[in-house]
Amino acid sequence: MSLASKLVSLGRMSRTLADIGPIRLQRRFRYELRQRIDRLLPPRISLAWAGAQGHTPRWRTIHPPASGDDVLALPLAASSLQVISFNFLNQERQLPWPIEWNDPQWPRLWQFNLHYFGWTREWLNEALKTGDWPDQAAVLQPLLDSWIASNPPGRGDGWHSYTLSLRTRNWIALFQRCPSLATPERLQSLWQQLCWLQAHSEHCHGGNHWLENLTALAVGGVQFDGPKAIRMHHRAMRQLQRELSQQVLGDGGHEERSASYHLLMLDRLAELAQTLQTITGDQPSWLMEAIGAMAHWAEMIRLETGASPRFNDSAADAAPPLDAVLAFATAVVPQLTPSAEHRRAQAVVTDLPDTGWTLLRPGHGWELMFKCGVPCPNHLPPHVHSDQLSFELCRHGRWLLSEAGTSIYGNGPERAYERSGAAHNVLQLGLESTPGAIRWIEPVDVWGGFRAGRKAQPRDRTFGQIAQGICFAGGSHNGFDHIGANHHRRVTLSDPQHSRINLDVSDTVITRIPLHVRQWWHLGPTINRELLDQLVLNAPTVLGAEFTWHSTWFSTGFGQRLPRESFCISGRLAAGEHQLRCSLPLSHRVR
Repeated sequence: MSLASKLVSLGRMSRTLADIGPIRLQRRFRYELRQRIDRLLPPRISLAWAGAQGHTPRWRTIHPPASGDDVLALPLAASSLQVISFNFLNQERQLPWPIEWNDPQWPRLWQFNLHYFGWTREWLNEALKTGDWPDQAAVLQPLLDSWIASNPPGRGDGWHSYTLSLRTRNWIALFQRCPSLATPERLQSLWQQLCWLQAHSEHCHGGNHWLENLTALAVGGVQFDGPKAIRMHHRAMRQLQRELSQQVLGDGGHEERSASYHLLMLDRLAELAQTLQTITGDQPSWLMEAIGAMAHWAEMIRLETGASPRFNDSAADAAPPLDAVLAFATAVVPQLTPSAEHRRAQAVVTDLPDTGWTLLRPGHGWELMFKCGVPCPNHLPPHVHSDQLSFELCRHGRWLLSEAGTSIYGNGPERAYERSGAAHNVLQLGLESTPGAIRWIEPVDVWGGFRAGRKAQPRDRTFGQIAQGICFAGGSHNGFDHIGANHHRRVTLSDPQHSRINLDVSDTVITRIPLHVRQWWHLGPTINRELLDQLVLNAPTVLGAEFTWHSTWFSTGFGQRLPRESFCISGRLAAGEHQLRCSLPLSHRVR
């Protein structure tokens, strides 16, 4: 690694740590140290330290009891076990029995999904819907007992705080609907897991992980009886109230500014509210207000076919579908019920200033999403992308122009690409580091799998409807200030008709030094390059302009990518002010 590269790496690391701050770094140190110590101690000592030893509190039977349709008999047990099939992240694996719960050869996120026991929820939902357990549920009881026997406290990914949060909620749902599953041994394990989670919560991380911890503890604490469980529940509820006041933005969005994680958190809060109503008959007003604000946000960003903007990490299968989450939240808070007329009457311009998204809906099925806002909390960059001033365009749910999306986590080249500016419909500026080599500046300096150094902040946000049929969104950011440059973008939709619309993208760049420039146009996965045949570029001061096509991908979920083509306009800019204007007539008859 060259000296310049080392300095860049040192700078981004320093910025990342500074943004996390000394308090959170201290929490992270304590969290990691506690985990290391626990792995060295005998499990019974670690359990005692976590307050999980001793008598297991009484499992609270729901009163009044659930209706007969909601109480399930045990699934028929398998007569013999040899191989069990699991499919997570669109990767199927055949695991021999007894299964290996922690295998270093598996992708870690796949292994996390194994420990979530979310697959048992799918079995449970099918049983509740049809009255019969699916055939796969024949292995449910052996798998529950195998997990307990094969995962001693503090060992393996099954005791990671995030997997604990999801698994305890899933076990509770199973035991509620199928009381015969709640044997003393399984209830003891469940209680120990909750105590361990309380002692190893991810307060240091914050964000969706911390909310997952708190909702699991709130649900778990109220499901058991006795002073210790009551204290667990009330402590989690107090912390959750405080955290929601910070994590739910003024416009109702979640602070990580990802539609997927927003929907996940809304689903968790609705489940908590439903549990409280069933067991205690009480739903605190602050919880209902948070659910209402987040549901309203989801309704505002809902696209015509139920999809949502793909900014930041928003894998399509990372959360339940938007309409399903809204339906669940509505069942918990009936006054949220949106009407079909309301959906049809969505505003031409919807601006979410705290989230930093503007949606333009001029009619006839055209929808454009523009991003100019705070990219993420400074201390919480795992799910941020370098997509400032990016936009997406669809018509009747068909993506015409869209970013790459999210198909993978981890620390590899695919993940690096999907988080980079090159994977989004942005304009990039670059410096020539060595002859023939260009270092493209990322306004959000993403690095590693889940980190970011510099995080460009928005400025000059603007949006509006000039006249009937003309709407726009625009803005700038400070991500190029350190190289003496500024970029402002304005995106306009005009003259919407049933068959066509005009898209205008105006980029203004002011620079004190010569720079390289490139502008990306990423087509939807079913769109032919003929869509851009009528693209008119007015960029008189771009030197040596080149036009190139690239084979890229459109992510439809974890491990799922569709091939598509991307168009790049590149060149050089001298010092001074430059205007790059692109005009694109669009027709619904695109191929």
